[in-house]
Amino acid sequence: MAEAVAISRGLHFAIDSGLLPVVLESDAKGVVDLINSGRCIYTDIGIVITVIMNLSRQFTILISFFPRTANKAAYALAKLALLTVEDCFWLESYPPYLDFILLDDCSH
Repeated sequence: MAEAVAISRGLHFAIDSGLLPVVLESDAKGVVDLINSGRCIYTDIGIVITVIMNLSRQFTILISFFPRTANKAAYALAKLALLTVEDCFWLESYPPYLDFILLDDCSH
């Protein structure tokens, strides 16, 4: 559920910021598979999945699975989020501690 909510919030942020088209990559394979299945799911997570599917149809949005091992920068940001109370956004920059992590991600 947390992964689905994170995807939904990220898509809303991208749309509100005019950052379209969007390619969203997630390491939550089960959630990505549910979104891309197009099926109606009658559970709590199904409500969030339906919102994501509707946004994907309405805007130019591609959602795909990307393994965590191939995106260490996203994993580092996720760990930071666990320690952060408020929302943080970087539009034209990123936290400097990601420099070496990003270089490592790009080398693979």
